Amino acid sequence: MKNKTLAELNEQFKDCPTRTSEYEIKGQKYIVVSHFTGNKSLSDTMYAYALNRAMNEVLHRIPETA
Repeated sequence: MKNKTLAELNEQFKDCPTRTSEYEIKGQKYIVVSHFTGNKSLSDTMYAYALNRAMNEVLHRIPETA
């Protein structure tokens, strides 16, 4: 399988819904554009999220925030 360039990916997913988020880390501003392509399994994603949240609660970790 050939790895696609950023330009090819942008063209392929240009009509998909997006979300733009801004984060500041140590004074550096980052802009992240998320493209929702529908390629992820919702079940797998929710399972991973729930597992991560449960582990953080059990280990008394504070979740990282932007």
